[in-house]
Amino acid sequence: MDGAVETFVAGRNLHTPHDGEAYPGIRTVRPGPRWSATILCAKPGQTVAALGGEHCFAYETPDGARAEAFELRAGDRATLVRWDLPGWLGEWRVERGDETP
Repeated sequence: MDGAVETFVAGRNLHTPHDGEAYPGIRTVRPGPRWSATILCAKPGQTVAALGGEHCFAYETPDGARAEAFELRAGDRATLVRWDLPGWLGEWRVERGDETP
């Protein structure tokens, strides 16, 4: 599936098991010392170069907005292309990297 492009309507922020310094230019937040994940807060149009394991959770808001779940692999590139959707949703364009080591 290398080179495939997928689109997801998901949460606006990504969770990652990696340290925030691994994502230069991307705003990162560690909600607290007990959190094992860092939150990546991409700006509209910004691309996250995946190290692997970055993900968005699926959820549904009380008013019916639905977020899809997705996970990135090392080498994938995810761009936040829309950010004005209801329920704090965004549209992500994910370019899958080459799966061959």
